[in-house]
Parts: sequence; structure tokens; C-alpha cells
Amino acid sequence: MWAILVVITLLLSIWLQWIHKNRRLLGMAKKIPGPPALPILGNALKFMVQPQEFIKIINDLLMEYGDVLRVWLGTDLNILVSNPEDVKLLLTNNKINVKGPQYKYMADVLGGGILSGSGTPWRKHRKVAAPNYGKRAIENYTDIFNRETDLLLQKYAETPKGEEIDIYKYIVQTTSYIVCQTLMGLTRKEMIELPHLQYLIDESPRLYDIVFDRMTKWYLQLDLVFCLTQYYKQQKKYIRCMLEFSESIVKHRMEKLNFTKQSQKETINIDELTVEDSINSTQLSVIDRFILSEELDPSELLQETFTVFTSSQEATAKITSTVLLMMAFHPECQEKLYTEIVSVVGKKDIPITEDDIKQMPYLDMVFKEVIRLFPIAGLLQRTITEDITISNSTLPAGASLIIPMYHMHRDPKHWQNPDAFDPERFNPENMKTRNPYSYIPFSLGSMDCLGRYFAAKLVKTIVIRFMQNFKLATFQKYEDLRIMISISATTMDGFPAALTRRV
Repeated sequence: MWAILVVITLLLSIWLQWIHKNRRLLGMAKKIPGPPALPILGNALKFMVQPQEFIKIINDLLMEYGDVLRVWLGTDLNILVSNPEDVKLLLTNNKINVKGPQYKYMADVLGGGILSGSGTPWRKHRKVAAPNYGKRAIENYTDIFNRETDLLLQKYAETPKGEEIDIYKYIVQTTSYIVCQTLMGLTRKEMIELPHLQYLIDESPRLYDIVFDRMTKWYLQLDLVFCLTQYYKQQKKYIRCMLEFSESIVKHRMEKLNFTKQSQKETINIDELTVEDSINSTQLSVIDRFILSEELDPSELLQETFTVFTSSQEATAKITSTVLLMMAFHPECQEKLYTEIVSVVGKKDIPITEDDIKQMPYLDMVFKEVIRLFPIAGLLQRTITEDITISNSTLPAGASLIIPMYHMHRDPKHWQNPDAFDPERFNPENMKTRNPYSYIPFSLGSMDCLGRYFAAKLVKTIVIRFMQNFKLATFQKYEDLRIMISISATTMDGFPAALTRRV
């Protein structure tokens, strides 16, 4: 009994000290609407739900409390903002350029790099990597995009006619192989010999599930509790394989750079290039740039190597698979897209160029509608470093900003019949009538998505080639689609479609 009383007294003392220390934050939080919060836990129990229910919880809060509301995750104050003009102001403001505290759980795996970090190291690393994600560099990836898509189509040609399969399985292999040969700079032979490649391809979605569970479930944020779970063992194994995988890539690129440096016959002579020249060369991979910049220590180099891999291959595979799944669900859209493809490149399956893609406005509308409904980041979190006023509220320093992108993209105030799949939302006439900041699939400001051009071209290349060869159908109904947020918004039941060869 005495031991219990001592523990209760200690906890109460800590709680009262926290209240005193954060009285300003608490006072400002009271002026923002939100659900009642429990001591210490806050509203954390509200989010202990199944993945598909998480979306409904956020939606119910927005419906009840409006465009600006607060929730407490333990002692962390989170302020959800969904008004487009407020979102524009916040994401382009230099007071909101630090990732939120929940990114810690992603940084535990990937380090504080270009996906999960912020501040000076993040800014330097992003600047080093940026040239490989620019339009000029991506133009050089065209041949690899098409060559790997050739192999992908061969695999699908071997599937039984009319049998429903999960189309993601081979697509994610293809996007992974493409990332290794473009952004990583590996030959196909070097790529195939990478340790743990297939394991990492297969397990990446599970890793993101674990990270998101830690972000949203308070008890998993307690390191002692997390270390006792299967999640910890799975994550630990994943990190070990990730490091060995990255070490192999870095070794290949260091050997290549050293060979280039010693060879007078190579196109790039490192001795004759300044670091700035090297960073601007389109013949260098992202990993080469990291090595030559000397901005990263060995641990950062390995973590950034894997960050480039996993942030590129899985996202593009999900978008590609979702585009094709939407075509299976909506035959009229599929036929319209196929007609456009034939009008530009004909029925014969040929390599796709940037010029071909530019002549397909309906494909672009389909792409935009897919990432409206299934954004790669379902929620964004940023740390508020200084008080900032929006609409009728002041967001206090020390709180976290949450941008519910999934819910903004389906907000009936901005989208008619918002859950329906309708590419025509993005025709020029309809776009004029809508607030442009109600749609931010790649975020805004200095922390926007670095890989948006890479993703768009890769997805569209695969989709065009796929549609030239196959007609898609599904035994499911779009209305029955179950969706969850696990970092990105995605389907809970995979990407089932039946393929029929076009003649």
C-alpha cells in the first residue's frame, strides 16, 4: 500500500510540475476547440483503434470541431488545420520548417535524413540529392524505365487469363530495380547481387506499419514496452538488413568513383572537377553526390542511401498499382485512357518518351485523381517553433501542427461527391473553380516532396505500357474498398485485378 501511495505521489508531483512549466501552452490550448482530454494520456486512447477506423476518428473530429482543432497525444499538443488558405500560410512559413516529434519513430529506422529529418543536416542533404530528382536528370532515366517495364510486362504475360492477382507484387519489384539503376547508379548485375534486396522489398510495407503504429499508439512510444514486442524484433532485423544492403551499394559506388578518378579515359574525371561541378553532373547517382559532398558521416551515408531507396520504390509502386486498380474499377475511364494512349503512340508497344507523356492530358488527370484519393502522406506533422496566428486562432510555440491531407482531399466543402473517383475534377474548367490549396499531394514550401517528378514520370511510363498490353477488370466493387492510413493512404486488401491481353 505504501509503495502504491509513493508511486501515486511521485506521478502527481511530476504532473503538477509539468502543468506549471507549460502553463502558457495550456492556456493557449484552451482557446482552441477540441475533445476533452485525460490527465497525462490526453486523447491518446481515442486513437487506439483499427487502421480503417483511424480515418473515421479524424473525420469525426473535423466534423465536430471545425478546420482548427486540438488533440493531446499524452503531453504533446497537436493542432489539426485543414482550411486550405491556413495550410498554405503554415507550410510556406519559416516558423514551420521542423518535422514534428512523431517523425522520431521514422528516424529511429532511417536516421534524420531527407525523409524524416529537418534543420541544417536535412537541408544540406536535400540540396546534394536534388539534381537527381530534377527534370534534366529524369530524362536520362527513360531507357531504364522502359527496359525494366519490358521485363515487367513479360511477367504479367505469363499470368493466367482472367484470374485475379495482386498486381502490386511485380510492380514493386520493377520500381525497386529502377531506383537501384537510376538514383543509386548500379548496373543490373550489381543490383541483383545486393544482399537482402527481396526481403527489403517484401518487408518495407510492414516497416511503415510499425512506424505508424508507434506514431499513433501511446504505449508503443514507451521504449521499454516497444522492446518487449514483436515489432521491436522485426524492426531490429530490418535495420540490420538495411545497413548491409546500403553498405553494399556504397561500396559499389566508391569503387566506381575511385576508378573514375584514376582513369583519364572516363567521361568524368574527378581530379579535374570541383565538388560543385561534381554535384551538378547528371552522370552521378545520388549516392555519388553524397560521397563527393563529404557532408555525411558513415552512418548518415548508409541511412540516406536506404532512405533514397525505400522512399522512392514503394511510393511509386503504390501509386502505379492504384492507378491500374482504379482503371479496373472504372471501365469507362480505362477505355478513355486507352483511346488517348493509342492516339499518341498507337497500339504497338514501344518505348515511351517524355514527349509522349506530355501529349496525354487525361493520363495526367487520372494520376492527379489517384493521389488525391490516396496521398502518399496521409498526415503531415510539423513543430511550431514560434507563435503563429491563422484565421481566428493563434498556434502556440511548442505545439505540433497536423495537416490531414487525406481528409482535405476528401472534404465535401471543396470536392463534390469527394469519395468518388472522377478524373474530370482536374480538367482546366473544374480546376478554376476550386481553391488550389485544397489539393497538396506533394506538400508545399521548402519541405515539399523531392521525388514528385521522378514518381510522375515512372508511374505514367509503366501505366501507358501496361494499358497498351492489358485490359484490366476486377471482381470487387469500388464502393467496398477498405482504406487505411499507414504513413500513406492505401487499400487494406491489396490491388486485385484480372488481366486480359489486348490484341
